[in-house]
Amino acid sequence: MSTPARPEPAGPTDPTDPTDPTDPTDPTDPTDPTMPTQRLPDGHYTVAAERCIVRFRAKAFGLLWVRGQLPVAAGTFEVRADRVHGAGELAADAIDTGLGPRDWHLRSSHYLRTADHPRIRVRTDAGTLNAPQLTCNVTVRGVEPPVALAVEGVEHEGASVRITLRTALDRSPYPMLPPLAGVSRVVHLEVDLVATPAH
Repeated sequence: MSTPARPEPAGPTDPTDPTDPTDPTDPTDPTDPTMPTQRLPDGHYTVAAERCIVRFRAKAFGLLWVRGQLPVAAGTFEVRADRVHGAGELAADAIDTGLGPRDWHLRSSHYLRTADHPRIRVRTDAGTLNAPQLTCNVTVRGVEPPVALAVEGVEHEGASVRITLRTALDRSPYPMLPPLAGVSRVVHLEVDLVATPAH
């Protein structure tokens, strides 16, 4: 059973979709050396989950864009000599696309299987924010392939720091329905993290 997608206004082809043959460039390419970064002071940081969000969009049945968000549940990381070690969790069981039946389908065994895996886990062991990309492992349903995220911004906001990341996630390594059954192979993610120094 597949849940119908909420139609969205028609528009031009998506320039960030790597499956779109009409556009040869991808502005979210994590190898792009022009992405802005700032250095973070060494130390331990706690993610302010209530101030963070992960937005996503994907094609439904190859036709319609579906947009939604995943709450950030928790996270901590350490910066030492520009290297980042940390881990965090997303609340997969609270996924929200604005349509209840579709959210139920995404939580089901066809996709996220949140009854057994309520959290998506993200970790990085030796990444850096002072570079165009940050490599993480993203665990969904027990499978954790590496994922490269473009570092779009590291900004200091008083005692806090805001980190903006973006990626085009290939979901084919994960045990889910294939793209022809509903959700496209590529899911575009925009990550907005706010963290504060741990005391």
